[in-house]
Amino acid sequence: MTTSTQRLLELSAAAPAADGEDLLNLLREGNVLYHQGLQETHQATATRLQGLSTADLASAAEAANVPYDASRDREEMVLLLALAEWDMTPAALAYSAMVEDAAHRGIGLLPEV
Repeated sequence: MTTSTQRLLELSAAAPAADGEDLLNLLREGNVLYHQGLQETHQATATRLQGLSTADLASAAEAANVPYDASRDREEMVLLLALAEWDMTPAALAYSAMVEDAAHRGIGLLPEV
């Protein structure tokens, strides 16, 4: 069975050879998998940081180069930390490159306005 991360890497590898509707379908599937990966990372990050004090959470944010803002609630800070972690994974980086390449070829998930 293929994991979402493996599948996202497969889609990203297939994207350069795809055009038009095929590329759009790869982007759609990749988008779902990207968000699934972020959600999984968010859950793992929330579990890992669950018992941290506010000061320790601020230290974790600093270590991850995530600006700590005392006006943000704990949930938001955990989400930002998860996003920073997920965005550095090979799968997320590959998807971002796939989206950027598709955009250069005039293909995107959002219609042009």
